Amino acid sequence: MQGLKQTIANQECFTASLQLARYFQKNCLPVEHYQQQLDAWVKQAKQSLHLSQNNQSALSQFVRFFYVDLAFSADEQHYFAKQNSLINKVMEFRTGIPMSLAIVFQALAQQLGFCIHGINFPGHFLLRVDFTDAESVYLDPNNGNILNYSDLEALYFRILGEIEQEKMPPEALLPASCEESIVRLLHNLKAAYINSQDFQLALVAVELLVELCPNDPYERRDRGFLLHQLDCPKVAIADYQYFIRQCPQDPASELLAAQVKQLVAQPTAIFH
Repeated sequence: MQGLKQTIANQECFTASLQLARYFQKNCLPVEHYQQQLDAWVKQAKQSLHLSQNNQSALSQFVRFFYVDLAFSADEQHYFAKQNSLINKVMEFRTGIPMSLAIVFQALAQQLGFCIHGINFPGHFLLRVDFTDAESVYLDPNNGNILNYSDLEALYFRILGEIEQEKMPPEALLPASCEESIVRLLHNLKAAYINSQDFQLALVAVELLVELCPNDPYERRDRGFLLHQLDCPKVAIADYQYFIRQCPQDPASELLAAQVKQLVAQPTAIFH
C-alpha cells in the first residue's frame, strides 16, 4: 500500500492504476510490461503523426491515432464489467469506460507533450487539453469528441437532473488530482465486484478506499456491508456503528441501527 500511496503522491496516475490492478488479479501483474507497451505506442505515434507543435490540429491527429489506429473504444453495454476498470485489461482489449480510457489517453498524450488533465465530472469522467495560444478543449474519453460549454452543461444536468442551481458550478470542471482519479477508479471496481457478487474482491476495493479516505464514513458503511455478507458480523458491527455515529441524520443510519441490534442479539458463538 505504501508504494501505491507514493506513486499517487508523485502524480503518476498511469503507474498507480497498474499498481492498483495488482490487488485484484491473482497472477503477479508485470507493471513494466504495460509501461513498455505505452512507450511503444508513444514511439508509434511520434513516427506516424510527426507532431511539430501541440495545437488543436495536433490534438485532432492524436485523437484519431488513439481511437482509430489503436482502436480504443467504450464498452457502454457492460459498464460494470471488471475488465473495464482494470487498466492492464483495458490496454489488452482496448476497451473501457470514461475513467479508464482517460487514464490511458492522458498517459499517452502527456508523453507526446500535451498539457492534459482529467476532470472529475459527475457521472462521466472528462479530459481537458490546454494550449498556450488557444482556449482549452474538453474531450469525452469514450470517443475523443470535443465538448463545448453547452455540451458540458447539458451533460451535467442530464446526470444530476433538475436541481436548484440554474448554472453548472465552476468546480465541476476543476482538474482532478491523481488521488481523486484513483479513488474514482476504485469506486468503479467496488461497484463492478458488488454487481457480480464477488464480495471478497469488493472488500479489497473498500479496504483500499478506507486506506486512502480514512475519514469517509460511507466507505466504513460499505465495508461493514461486505463483511456482513462474508459472515464477519463482529467487525461489520464496528463499521456500522462508526457510520451511525458520524451520519446520524442519514436515512440509512436507522436501518443499520436495527441491523446492529439484530446482529448483537445473535448467539455469541457466531463471532468466533
